[in-house]
Amino acid sequence: MESLRGLSSSPASAYDELVTGQKSIRYHWQGILSVIRALPGGGLSERVESARRQLEESGATFNLLDDRGKPSWTFDPLPFVITPDEWPALEAGLIQRARLLDAMLGDLYGPQTLLAERLLPPMLVHANRHFLRACRVTDGRPPVRHLGQYAVDLVRLSNGRWHVLADHTEMPSGVGYALEIRRVLARSLPEAFRSIPVRHLRPFVDRWHNALEGLAPPDVALPSMAVLTPGSLSATYFEHVYLARALGVPLVEGGDLVARDGEVLIKTLAGLRPVHMLLRRLDSAFADPLELRADSALGVTGLVEATRTGKISLANALGSGLVETPAVMPFLERLCQHVLGQPLQLPSLDVWWLGEPTAYAFAMAHLDSMIVRPCLGHDREPIVVGMLEPPQRKALEQRIAAQPGQFVAQYPVAPSLNPKWDGRALVPSAVVLRCFVVADGDGYRVLPGGLAREPAGDTALRQLGRLNGTLKDVWVLAEDASDVQIPTSRRFHQLAVDRGSADLQSRVADNLYWLGRYIERLDNDARLLRTTATRVTQGVIGGRESVELRMLGKLIDRANLMPPSAALAMPESAVFQQGLMAVASERRGLATVFDNIRRLGGTLRDRFSPDMTAAVGPVMSEVRNRLLNARGNLDPLLAALDDIVRFVATLSGLAQENMTRGTGWLFLDLGRRIERGQFVLGSALGPFQQSPIDWDAAMRIALELCDSTITYRTRYLGQLQPAPVLDLVVLDDSNPRAFAFQVRSITNHLERLGRASGTKVPDILASLDTDLGRAVQLFSGEEKSWRHEGLALAVLREIAADGQERLEELSEAITRAYFSHVPMAQAVGSMPSLAAS
Repeated sequence: MESLRGLSSSPASAYDELVTGQKSIRYHWQGILSVIRALPGGGLSERVESARRQLEESGATFNLLDDRGKPSWTFDPLPFVITPDEWPALEAGLIQRARLLDAMLGDLYGPQTLLAERLLPPMLVHANRHFLRACRVTDGRPPVRHLGQYAVDLVRLSNGRWHVLADHTEMPSGVGYALEIRRVLARSLPEAFRSIPVRHLRPFVDRWHNALEGLAPPDVALPSMAVLTPGSLSATYFEHVYLARALGVPLVEGGDLVARDGEVLIKTLAGLRPVHMLLRRLDSAFADPLELRADSALGVTGLVEATRTGKISLANALGSGLVETPAVMPFLERLCQHVLGQPLQLPSLDVWWLGEPTAYAFAMAHLDSMIVRPCLGHDREPIVVGMLEPPQRKALEQRIAAQPGQFVAQYPVAPSLNPKWDGRALVPSAVVLRCFVVADGDGYRVLPGGLAREPAGDTALRQLGRLNGTLKDVWVLAEDASDVQIPTSRRFHQLAVDRGSADLQSRVADNLYWLGRYIERLDNDARLLRTTATRVTQGVIGGRESVELRMLGKLIDRANLMPPSAALAMPESAVFQQGLMAVASERRGLATVFDNIRRLGGTLRDRFSPDMTAAVGPVMSEVRNRLLNARGNLDPLLAALDDIVRFVATLSGLAQENMTRGTGWLFLDLGRRIERGQFVLGSALGPFQQSPIDWDAAMRIALELCDSTITYRTRYLGQLQPAPVLDLVVLDDSNPRAFAFQVRSITNHLERLGRASGTKVPDILASLDTDLGRAVQLFSGEEKSWRHEGLALAVLREIAADGQERLEELSEAITRAYFSHVPMAQAVGSMPSLAAS
């Protein structure tokens, strides 16, 4: 087969996962290669492209910090395979290592007997940036388990034995990506999973949920859990969302939590709700600005004190990164024998901590062939000594001599080689294996799979804590297809039926509200620009079109979609038309709205279905790219604006049909209704506020911007008169684009929110629809009573301006009541009304 002709064995210095020393294919790879050879159609390339699209649509490969929109890692379909014969020993070694590191953390944050008995140098603790003195328990309740989750990077050396490359105990990441890659690969390459007995991963997740409940304070009958994230700008935010969904728990940020009287509580619309177990994805140092980093805006003030009371458990406990340092590795064999009474089953790579005189002398004598790493501070990137220029080498030696205890040295490592698909053939590629371990009762449980990563850069020691480069699935093979683990049932707790819960975090409600506003703003801006572009692309601009375009130019300027010099230019001029063609490239208007939707959509991934997530992610990116590609050409611009309107309609349909009508949907729709109300009064009625007024142009624009032209023609056979037009776009509450429809929806939503949360917002829009009705009634008389800019038009303009102010006031009241929890402003000396109380 063409795709396998590039298959080659590895260099003699590295272990080959595919080919034996006798140049034959290892038995556990033969079935996989047979599946690849038998693939129909486009073969493996077609399946890889399918998997890539699925990962992109799920958001797994993207980081919100990367404005370039490029994937942060790539996917390889060829798995790393572990046979049934070698898995039990590897699993036992991982469990033993987790037990050892957990016991070490318990001692180092407690009695510190390991330091007193000189089994571990004190410098590795007290000079370590991960050692948090505030978290040492001398009185109070220690954590149930310091190490609730653990990841370890492994390499197989040329002799076939596994060695530990790095321990990850602070915020071990990757398990969510492992689960997602397995899901995608199973969909893209189902033939392999039907014919090869691969161990399933889902039972591990079910057991993990139970295990986390077991780590909660023992005196809590029904513990509540959450995943603590630093926010959507985290490089691994996708995993935070994924784990919250997989475990069925909420995703919270530090701002969602408050510590009071030794408890940690989630701030919701209905008040404070206790949380007893946090799966921590926030760096320990940022967890509490009171006792840890004072400049942190990500943590919870008082969290450290709450952990001392024993009313909250964290996985992992604060400060668990203490034993991540490679400087601990030389002491683990002795510590394992002392702490567990067993020899260390899974050895580390040979590492020399230069704080020991003998290790320092050995390393300096062999420095040319070694790699040096800082080991106690923030910077732990390796330095390949042999690649340094003489001045750099001398500077390094001086740094080491000044502070030898801050460095470790080790020989370069040659990881084993695994097949990789390069787009045309299978080629050998170095690979590092990451395994995942979680606490389970009194012991630990290992994920029967993991992540395999191709090391980035010149050494396998570079960027150890990051998930980048090329990632692949890890298959742990079972003896046969019948070797399947059945997950244990979760603990049963009687739950009360709840359909109208207000347990939505205030931050999430805020984000949903503004996402609704920005989605509607995108639709409004696209409709305004489309209405303008339609008239410009019709050919020669006549008198009627010129009048309408001047009106639209003023609305575009007000919406900040074009520079004033272009928006207010004569419609026939090149300045106006060039400005219109450049709306896609301007860092204003549409670009800003797209950015805000992308940002808010990223923070709400845990609240959205996969379809909704894809819509505000890859689908929106495609729409935006089409807009960017339309720069300088009106016809593609018009097509791109059509795409935006249809995209918003798709997004609205997903929200309308797939979201339950809970508080989350209410805030999302509330934002849309307020934004649409502003658009009707400010833009659709905008031409009526321009002087001198052209009645026919104003009415045509109002109908078009409110998507009501067809309805008007059907009702009135196309004859334009202000009273019917204004009735349709302002007063007709059966028209979803009319202002009255927005007022009715807003009123209903606020009433439901008040009942659910116990917090009511003042009826700021009271009588506004009645006032507008009276204003529209003034246009029902003789033409001479309204044709000129008289009383009727003045009243309409005044009420429309007042309505916009009231909508802004309502938005501020909603923010105070539900998001910032600040009471309404009150004049000094005034008394609250009885109605308000």
